[in-house]
Amino acid sequence: MIVMQSDRPFRVRQVEFDELDHETVQSWESLEDRALESNAFLSPRFVIPAMRHLGKPEELRQTIFVFVEKANGVTVDLVGAGVFVKTAGNRSFPLPHLRAFRSLHSYLAGILVDRDEAEGTLRSFFQFFCNKNATWHGVEFEYRPVDGLQAELITRVAEEFGSLWGEQERIHRAVFAPSEGGDTYIRSRFSSGRIKDLRRMRRRLEEQGDVRWRALFGNEVDQKSVECFLEIEHMGWKGENGTSLRSRPSHEAFFREMVGGFREKERLFFTEMYLNGDVIASTSNLISGGTGFAFKIGWNPGYAKMGPGVLNEVEFIQHAPNLCGSLSYIDSGALEGSFIDQLWVGRRVLASGIFGTTLLGRKVFWGLEQMRRIKRRGRSYWNRGKR
Repeated sequence: MIVMQSDRPFRVRQVEFDELDHETVQSWESLEDRALESNAFLSPRFVIPAMRHLGKPEELRQTIFVFVEKANGVTVDLVGAGVFVKTAGNRSFPLPHLRAFRSLHSYLAGILVDRDEAEGTLRSFFQFFCNKNATWHGVEFEYRPVDGLQAELITRVAEEFGSLWGEQERIHRAVFAPSEGGDTYIRSRFSSGRIKDLRRMRRRLEEQGDVRWRALFGNEVDQKSVECFLEIEHMGWKGENGTSLRSRPSHEAFFREMVGGFREKERLFFTEMYLNGDVIASTSNLISGGTGFAFKIGWNPGYAKMGPGVLNEVEFIQHAPNLCGSLSYIDSGALEGSFIDQLWVGRRVLASGIFGTTLLGRKVFWGLEQMRRIKRRGRSYWNRGKR
């Protein structure tokens, strides 16, 4: 464990995976509920199972947990948490740097910051990032939110430390506000053609037998539902390509442990569509703070023409105000072009890139960006010449 003093009354504590104790994990869980920007993929209920089952030994040895603490009289409160991997360098940034934690099953990167201590906490993070004795030259984030209050504060604090953001990619991710759902949402947001298609798929499915739908929250998600989900998610192309959770024992073990942790805290929900008593579509979703996070989906490919996966999502949209209307929104976890883009019309902006934390790091990133611009111009001229 390494402790670095920051601006009083803050301090930064750096620990390794095997140094995490019960008290720290409890404080981390409490911080998750108070975070300015919710992120289920930075919950200890997600990170610890991911480290245990998905992490490579050599990467685990290079992983550090960075906690910002604030002294309040005789107590010390955890006000910031981040997980980073020390990286020797890669094509996007060839110098040693920190890479924000993102497992194979993580769809959002970032840091957790106490909403009431955000500015001081972020300054402590950047003091740590830009420490002159550090062995890294930048901090890399893949798919961090760049359109909220926390992003604004990060930009301001980073500029104070001379650590400018070098952006490499930007996407618009589908989100859905449950309070806006219901029949009105479907009538106003879906085209008449899409509504007709949905009715046709539903009618064709009902011709096969009894169709039912349900949502399960917290402890209602029992082992049978977990088993059904794993089986459904393994069907079709995911199972054939070896990318389903069930394809790899360690990934299934991660899912079971992670789901158990969120279920214990009532921060989990599944949706299921049934045909004649059998599950033919299922989704797993996480809750952190006041935000939902779609995790994985699955459907029986034998009924693909009837769109059970789409119908499952539409049923959720219809029932969402009553089921989870208190959630501010649900992050789809999807990349642009996913089928969910056509159902969830809200968007949030995510970006990938690097904060340069040393003069050398900033110069190298600037040089790489100039090379990328030259290549883009070259491709543009080449394409014009071919027309």
